[in-house]
Amino acid sequence: MFSIIKKKIVSLASINSHNQIVISGDRSSVYEASLNCKRLGAKHIFKLKNKIAAHSELMKPISEKLKKILKIITINPPKIPVINNVDVKFENTSKNIKKALIRQIYNTVRWKEIIDFIKSKKIFVMLEIGPNKILTNLNKKDKNIISLSSNNLKNFLIAFKKINKGKNERK
Repeated sequence: MFSIIKKKIVSLASINSHNQIVISGDRSSVYEASLNCKRLGAKHIFKLKNKIAAHSELMKPISEKLKKILKIITINPPKIPVINNVDVKFENTSKNIKKALIRQIYNTVRWKEIIDFIKSKKIFVMLEIGPNKILTNLNKKDKNIISLSSNNLKNFLIAFKKINKGKNERK
């Protein structure tokens, strides 16, 4: 007779701000951890629509698959800064970008630290690339950052103009 032992894993998926933290893992353990957070004083608990345990240890097997895929993909050195969200630093080589992409699948996203890092580098225009506006919405409270989502052509063109304007002002 076989028995399946299910891992009870809850990981710190993302630190978005001083008062917004995301946890991830197997559903029952995340639910249990959420109840404990509420009992300990968390004001709001939201269930995200994610169907996967993003940024948790449960994603390590997927990271191995991504590693194989990235071996056959060429990533050119970026012309604009790319920030590794696991180590909160600029990556400028294909090798380091690929390593960071693999590790971010199962490690904590340090978004608050990333925003602080960006501001310390005097970067004030950000473009979120992807179908959603999650990070753009997180930045709305910070009046020092212009954050736009590229989820439509209009926003992309606005951001592109602002980025180019900023480049010309720095020259």
